[in-house]
Amino acid sequence: MGEFVVMALLGVVFTGATVAMGRDTWRVHRIRRRGIQATGIVVGIRESTDDDGDTQLYPQVRYALADGREVTGESGAHTVHSPLSEGDGVELLYRPEDPERIILIAYDKNMNMWVYGGLSLLLGAIALLWVLSAIVSLLRSA
Repeated sequence: MGEFVVMALLGVVFTGATVAMGRDTWRVHRIRRRGIQATGIVVGIRESTDDDGDTQLYPQVRYALADGREVTGESGAHTVHSPLSEGDGVELLYRPEDPERIILIAYDKNMNMWVYGGLSLLLGAIALLWVLSAIVSLLRSA
């Protein structure tokens, strides 16, 4: 029974990672396909850390929407060493429904749909294997 619990928990973890990565993949894909291009100015770089304590830098950019309103958006991709500084001009894509989430055209190349999609499929396959292993483990112990 203990083996079942471990396998089931791992299946849940990988399923959650699959859903999160798939959601981000779809969001990026929609912005790239239907996004509106704009020019903005880097107004800051938000610093965060991941679970391992590694620094993650998220450029924040102010730009004008098609209707003239100014918005500050944040890049969905993070870097360890940002090639950008405050005051730098950048080209970006945004969707009118969610203008605070942007893609920086020259810098967010690693947010590739095929890479994210492939990783989502890989995580999904691992999740499926863990769940199937948990079921087999449960059936053997019964």
